[in-house]
Amino acid sequence: MPKRVLITCAPPNPNGDLHLGHLSGPFMGADVLRKYLAARDVPVTYVAYTDDHSCYVPRRGAELGWDARTTAFRYTNRIEHTLALADMLPDYYEHPHREPRHDTLVQEHFLRLWESGVITEHEVPTPYCTTCDGFVYEAYIRGNCRSCAAPSDGTYCEECGLTQEPGGVVDGHCFTCGSQPEIRTASRLVVALAPFAERLTELCEKSPWRQRVLDFCTGLLARELPVVPISRVADYGIPVPLDAWQGHILDTWFSGIFGYIAATAAHGAALGKPDEWRDIWRDPQTELVHFIGFDCSFSHAVLWPSLLLGLGEYITPKYVISNEFYTLEGDKFSTSRGHAIWGSDFLREVPSDAVRFHLCLTAPEEAKSDFRLADFDRTVNTLLVRDWEGWAASVVELLAKEHGSVVPETDRAAWPSTIRTLVEQLPLELAGHLEPATFSLRGAAARLLEAVRSAAEDLRRFQESPPADRVEAAAVLAAHAELLGVIAAVSGPIMPTWSRHTWRQLGLAPRFHDVPWPQQDRAVLPTGSRIAPEYRRMFQTR
Repeated sequence: MPKRVLITCAPPNPNGDLHLGHLSGPFMGADVLRKYLAARDVPVTYVAYTDDHSCYVPRRGAELGWDARTTAFRYTNRIEHTLALADMLPDYYEHPHREPRHDTLVQEHFLRLWESGVITEHEVPTPYCTTCDGFVYEAYIRGNCRSCAAPSDGTYCEECGLTQEPGGVVDGHCFTCGSQPEIRTASRLVVALAPFAERLTELCEKSPWRQRVLDFCTGLLARELPVVPISRVADYGIPVPLDAWQGHILDTWFSGIFGYIAATAAHGAALGKPDEWRDIWRDPQTELVHFIGFDCSFSHAVLWPSLLLGLGEYITPKYVISNEFYTLEGDKFSTSRGHAIWGSDFLREVPSDAVRFHLCLTAPEEAKSDFRLADFDRTVNTLLVRDWEGWAASVVELLAKEHGSVVPETDRAAWPSTIRTLVEQLPLELAGHLEPATFSLRGAAARLLEAVRSAAEDLRRFQESPPADRVEAAAVLAAHAELLGVIAAVSGPIMPTWSRHTWRQLGLAPRFHDVPWPQQDRAVLPTGSRIAPEYRRMFQTR
C-alpha cells in the first residue's frame, strides 16, 4: 500500500451546471477511487476546484447579463450542490475567488519558473479580430482543429486533444462578432517543452497511464514538442506578476496544476496544517492520481509534468486516468440545444446510488458510450429492484423465518461452493478493478452485478428444491448472509448509501464516512450475529 495517495479531478468551468456527461467521467472515477482507498485505510486526499478564472466564465456571463465574478460564484455553488447530491464531493472543493491563496500560489510558482528560465518571452502568431479590435483566445474563437479538422475552440481540440496554439484554429471566426480574425504577432510568455522531452519520455515509459493517454504522449514525443503560450491580453484572470506585463493574465491551462496545489493547501489549512501541502507534493512516496477527460491529456500528461519537473522538487503524476465522451440518446450533450440531463434535477428524482451504479456500468472508459433513459430504467427496475434487492430481501427474510434473524453456527466447508468462492474472492476481484493501475468502473460494476445474479440464482435453486433434496439449510443461509455483508462492503465505493443502508440492517455500524473493506479470514457476520427481521428496500420501480 502507498504511504499516501493524492487524487485530483480536472476542474470544471463554472459556466453552467453539471450534466450526466460531466458526472460520468473524472468526478465519478475520482470519488470511487477515494472511497475505495479510504475503505482500505489507505491515507488518501481528494481535492478539486472550479476554474473560476476561465475565459468561458465572462463569455457565459455576457449571455446572461451577469458579470464574470457573479457567474463564477453562482455556478460554482450549483456545481458543488450537484456533487453533494451525487455523493461525489471531494475532501476539499476549492473556490479560487474566495481563497486568496489560490492566486498567490499560482503567481509564486510562475515567478520561480520565470526566474529559472523555464518561462520566457516570445513573439507568437495570435488571432486578432479587427472588428472587435482585440486578440481572441480559446472561448472567443471557433474553427477547425489544425490536426484532425474537428470543430474546435482556440486552445485544445476536444477530439484529438492537440493544442491549437500558436497560430489558432483553421477557418476560425470570432465568437463575439462572427468575423474571421487575422493573424498578428504578439509578445507572449511561453514554455518551451523541448528541453523536457527526455524526462517526459522516461515518465511515460514507467507510468501505468490509460493507454490512449500513453499513445497521445508517445505521438507527441516522437516529434519536436511545441512552444506553449501561457499568457494573454485580457482583463479577467490571474494577472502576470511582472511590472512590464500589466494587462496580461495567466492562461488557466498553465495555472491549473497550481490550482491542485492550492486546493491541497486549503484542505490542510482547514485541518490546522497550513504547511502540510509542501510535504505531500514533495514526498516521492505520495502517489498523484489525475482523473481527466481525454481532451485534457496535453495539460495533465505533458505541460504540467514539465512545469513540475522545471520546479525540481515536486512529484509528477503516477497515474493519469482518462475517459472518453458520454453521449445522450446517441448525440453529444449540448447546453445550447437543451440536449442534456442536469445532475441537480435528475438526482432529486432518483436515488444517487442508482445514478452512480448506472454511470459506472456504462462508463466511457476506452471509447464513447451512451446514456439512454430506457437503459437507466432497466438498470433500476431489473438490476437493482428485482435482482439486487430482491436477493437481499430474500436472504434477510429466510434468515428471520428459519433462525430468528440470527446467523447460525455452521462449518464453512458445508457452504454452497459458489457462494463460498464469492465470499473469499469477490473482495480481491473488486480490488483488481479499483486499484489505480487497473482502474475500471465498468469492470467493478459488472463484477458486482455478476456476483449478485449468481447468488440470486443459487438461492432460487435452493428455495425451489424439494425439502428432502436440500443441503443443510443453515449452511446455505449463513453463506448468503455473509455474502450479503461482503457485497454491502465492496459496493461502498460505487453505491455508498446502499452500502451503509444494508450494513445497518445487518446489525453493523458503519464508520463516519464508509463501510470498511472486508478482511481475509475474518467473517463480516460471525456466528450469532443478529440482523434485521425484514429488509427495507431503498430502490423503487420507475
